Amino acid sequence: MNKYEIAGNQLLGRYDVTVKSVRQNMSGIAYLEDRVISAPAPKSPLSFAIFAHEVGHIANGHCKPRWLEELRAWQFSLTCFKEFGFAITREVRWRMKYSLAFALAKALNRDMKLIPTELKAYKKYLSPVTYHYGDGTRRKRWHADYRKVKYL
Repeated sequence: MNKYEIAGNQLLGRYDVTVKSVRQNMSGIAYLEDRVISAPAPKSPLSFAIFAHEVGHIANGHCKPRWLEELRAWQFSLTCFKEFGFAITREVRWRMKYSLAFALAKALNRDMKLIPTELKAYKKYLSPVTYHYGDGTRRKRWHADYRKVKYL
């Protein structure tokens, strides 16, 4: 086992979380009521970040609004990097920025009126898209634009 797998196992034990399935792609989901996650095996910085993010959802529990739950899960993930002495890579930073921009776009598309201070930095990663419907109506929507997220 590498250092990310060891840390991942420690998180599972500490927060009483079970892995439902190991995903082959870099995405995850947490089932809070069952304390179960589906996530990639933590073998690299990015897979560990996603894994810890999903554990963070369970550790933090539900909260409203949804964007805040996502923000807290990412904060949990970054805290785990510091706790275990792992370097936060450019790829991890990019993924977090994109994910939070996506959460902001969803909130705006669901009629959030004011952007909270915690998400203002992510507005620059959004692009407006106008949908044209057959009845002549148009609707402006927001999308997280992965090309705008700088790979620092």
